Amino acid sequence: MVLPQLVAIVFLVIGGFVLLRGGRELRTVFHILRNDPVPVRSLDGHSGPVEITGTAVADEDAGTVTAPFTGSKCLAYTYEVEEYRSSGKHSSWETLDEGQAGVDFVVDDGGARVRVNPDGADVRFESQSVTVSPGTELPERLADYVERTEGVEAQDGSVNLLVTEISLGNKQRFTERRLDVGEDVYVYGQAMRGPASEWGSNLVDAVVGDGNGTPVFVISDTSERGTARRIVRGAIAETVFGLAAVLIGAAVLLSVPL
Repeated sequence: MVLPQLVAIVFLVIGGFVLLRGGRELRTVFHILRNDPVPVRSLDGHSGPVEITGTAVADEDAGTVTAPFTGSKCLAYTYEVEEYRSSGKHSSWETLDEGQAGVDFVVDDGGARVRVNPDGADVRFESQSVTVSPGTELPERLADYVERTEGVEAQDGSVNLLVTEISLGNKQRFTERRLDVGEDVYVYGQAMRGPASEWGSNLVDAVVGDGNGTPVFVISDTSERGTARRIVRGAIAETVFGLAAVLIGAAVLLSVPL
């Protein structure tokens, strides 16, 4: 196989993957905007895809989880650690570690409340990032995290040249996204039969979560349209990039003589 053919195949594979991912994101946006949120009270005994909005409240039994970088008590979070790596003329952020966790919580729309199980959700929370330059001492919680995490090392080395000191290592970025207690929340998921509520409670007999009956399961800390805007920006960029890569790959492949 000649080099141009190999390059073309690489472009086609990468472009196809990115194009597919962008298409999935656009499909999520379509489902979000297709319907309007419904009152939580209407979920009593209901099953199937639903959209709800309200205030995120801690469930009395589930409590909260602790976010790894800030130590904040929250209902769900994601985190990512990246390192800025250079190779020749190319530089990029490389993900070293990432994760997600959460507990069952309650959505209160002012008229009624419903439990949400966040397992398997595509969470879209506002991000909070801390970027640390090489040679900089990490804040206490970040230092504790790095110490106990395999694959992530503190970039705090240095070389003393007598007249000056040169820091060694790479720039690191720690990103945390959270759903805090009391925040506005939007949920698109599947309503299912839940445990019976106590007499006089405004908690409906339903649970919203992931399921085969819903095409997407999204939890966001903004409105329905805010969630769609947040997703569509990245989706359009990925779709355009993927399409361009596929077209370039196809053009190169067609130009190579058999």
